[in-house]
Amino acid sequence: MPDEEDTSPKEGELQKELRDATTPEKVWAVIKKAIPEIICLKITTEVTGGAEDRRIYTMIDLLQADRKNKIHRDFLKDPDLAPLRDFHAEQVKLAEQDIQKKLEFLEALARTLVGVIKKVSETTE
Repeated sequence: MPDEEDTSPKEGELQKELRDATTPEKVWAVIKKAIPEIICLKITTEVTGGAEDRRIYTMIDLLQADRKNKIHRDFLKDPDLAPLRDFHAEQVKLAEQDIQKKLEFLEALARTLVGVIKKVSETTE
């Protein structure tokens, strides 16, 4: 599995691009870039500061209900890391409880975008 957590736009990057978009085409380009970020729920628990960073990563595709997990082997072997493993599981559980709200938001956003795109295309024709 590729490192999805490493391919996301940097925090605030899409917001800046959207603010700087000066044409409907540029706005649409930013929206298309943001869609994969909106439909994926990502949860990361990380231990830093040692020789190597150790991470548990979960990504849930909200549209397909597909889940991908990555876990550093130390979380499986080291009993001192068990509380962090449990913490991550709890964070995933809490995030899953919010999925319905996120799906409702995506539906409303999609309806709004379709309306805006329709108006823009009508004014540019």
